[in-house]
Amino acid sequence: MTIERRAFLTGIAAVGASSLIHPKADAAQEIASQPKYHYSKPVIDAHIHWYPPEFVDLIEKEGAANGVKNIKRNENGELECIVPGDHPYAPRAVFRRQMTDFNIVLKDMDDRHVDMSTLTQTNPHVLWAPPDFGMKLAQSINDASSALCVKYPKRFTAAITLPMQDVSASLQELERGRKLPGMKAVNITENILGKNLDDKSFWPVYERIEALNLPIFLHNLDPVSERLVEKDYSMMNVLGNPFEATIAATALVLGGVMDEFPKLDVYLPHSGGFFPFVTPRIDSAMGTAAYSPRGRNDAFKNVKLPRASDYRRRFHYDLIMHDPGLSRMLIDLVGADRVVCGTDFPQLMAIMKPVEYVEAIPNITQKECQLILCENPARLLRL
Repeated sequence: MTIERRAFLTGIAAVGASSLIHPKADAAQEIASQPKYHYSKPVIDAHIHWYPPEFVDLIEKEGAANGVKNIKRNENGELECIVPGDHPYAPRAVFRRQMTDFNIVLKDMDDRHVDMSTLTQTNPHVLWAPPDFGMKLAQSINDASSALCVKYPKRFTAAITLPMQDVSASLQELERGRKLPGMKAVNITENILGKNLDDKSFWPVYERIEALNLPIFLHNLDPVSERLVEKDYSMMNVLGNPFEATIAATALVLGGVMDEFPKLDVYLPHSGGFFPFVTPRIDSAMGTAAYSPRGRNDAFKNVKLPRASDYRRRFHYDLIMHDPGLSRMLIDLVGADRVVCGTDFPQLMAIMKPVEYVEAIPNITQKECQLILCENPARLLRL
């Protein structure tokens, strides 16, 4: 294996603080040069990532006292550091200008034919921090995100970041953050310090989010890593992130969260991973599928649910499948009204041109395009 090939395969593991940013001229993503249809409503990308400069500055000034190492500015003036953690890649964070400078964010939106974006967080997030510092970091993100929404109300909404390492603090910040202008969702990671999302310690947060009629926007962080990192290549990004979405959705269903909170809207990144397609297998194991001759598997003896497939439409799914034909399959499974424009921009695996991508879905109608690009995200965000 050449050095260049090894470097590339190792590099695609990184999904963290933009250690790999989507190339500006990625020919594979250029499905078409211009949109085919005219849209009467704003095109909304509900899944982009940014780091407020205030958040970056706080890590630079106070990170060392809270376990952050190797804090430095690179030749481009961007902050780099290593946050606490023992996972294979995520401790390294690079806060690139494409994710910290809102002028660049706005220009990229225009280039991508996106009218409005929802600001969310990815690696390193705030869960690595001691609770008090995690709260301070979350507040800096939420305050700065809201300020940007106030400055550009037609261009941005944002999701509230919570310090979920402390449920009490999360409830406190939820109450504060929901009153900030422009905050239209709640950002929660797909596992919380190694705990699946159905852990009952998190249920008070879900209960309050449901009562506030806010959607949960899930995002990957610290994906399952066992056997995904090899000497010459890494599957951390290409498999780890979709696996995390699969585990998160399945845990929310089998753990009873979606039943306990029937009005809770949950938005899955990476098109829900394997979840929409694995539900028949779960049905079979639960003895609820048409083709399950052996009946219920003992692994589900304490699960009292109808078919897992019935929960597909309880979730919303973004666009990150990288093949319009596969997105057609997802639409056929869950309905066009459950697919929401979301791209993971500007990460390596982002859908660079969401409008053109949606218009390239086989047999897509203009009405379905408008649903996915405009109406579904607006409905989910209560706009």
